[in-house]
Amino acid sequence: LNKFHVTEDIRMSTSLIENVKAAEGVTIRIMSQGELLELDYDGAVCTHPGSLWWGTAVGFRAMQVAALALSDHGLWDRENLYIVTGHPGPGVKDTVDYISDVVRRDRYKIILAEGCGMMCNSKMKYEWWVSDGERTVNINLRPDFVPRSFYDLSDRLGTDHTSKEDIRMFRIFKVNLSTRIWASPLEENFTVEMIDRPLEPGEIPLAAQSKDYFESAFPAVE
Repeated sequence: LNKFHVTEDIRMSTSLIENVKAAEGVTIRIMSQGELLELDYDGAVCTHPGSLWWGTAVGFRAMQVAALALSDHGLWDRENLYIVTGHPGPGVKDTVDYISDVVRRDRYKIILAEGCGMMCNSKMKYEWWVSDGERTVNINLRPDFVPRSFYDLSDRLGTDHTSKEDIRMFRIFKVNLSTRIWASPLEENFTVEMIDRPLEPGEIPLAAQSKDYFESAFPAVE
């Protein structure tokens, strides 16, 4: 009798998890060591200090896309995740790690253009590959979502040409972009491609190995 109840409890728990939505509103759900985690956007915001609103917002929304894409046959799981991105920003990195716990486990790889540091710059790509050990979802922010002027401003920051007005405008940009990314449905802002093979930890996707990778999706001049 006890075994029957245990089996029924397991079946019910499995059924409930399978019916849980991986992402909705400001929430992402993911399995971690057999436990269902429900992570919200406020938690991501609290993972780091400073004015990293835009990186946090776009990173969280991209992970919502990944959650939905990789949960079509059951809720996605942290265990075998490996994530590659062309975006070096700390807000994105912290947010992706908050959801996936990949940084601590050395399962997060950033692809950098030559001569670019770990900060926003005109060569960065709003692109992610999220692999769950069986397949990989490739996620891209709509190319025209971020204006060219934001990239140009990013390049000036931290140089001798930076002005107080530049800093003020950069903050305004980040607030406005953060607001916009939440105002529209995910499908309007992101494109998704499912690749029927996993990436091994440390592997760089074939598309990102191209010599013109950082120029291929540079936004058009406004």
